[in-house]
Amino acid sequence: MSTEAVDRMVSSVARAATVDEAEAVLARLSSEADLLDWPLDRDYAAWALQRASVGAAAAVRRVMLQTALARARWYAACATAGAEGLARSRHVHELEALLRTGR
Repeated sequence: MSTEAVDRMVSSVARAATVDEAEAVLARLSSEADLLDWPLDRDYAAWALQRASVGAAAAVRRVMLQTALARARWYAACATAGAEGLARSRHVHELEALLRTGR
């Protein structure tokens, strides 16, 4: 399970000068990220977008966090057990707070 392709795309999004440029890469990100067999409580692409968003331009950062939130919500909804869903929903709440506060 290599995350290299997703990492390259996320890095490209974080360096984007405009939201349009970022969204062009994000449009391809999901299909690549969905190929990962990720066993942890956070979707890898959502986590990577969150981490990389720190250095992005403000408008691009917001789009990155919105995309991360959408992926985290999907990942939480795919949980097969209650405790798993609760663990995954923690990331959803964390991303919601980041979007709300802008930090």
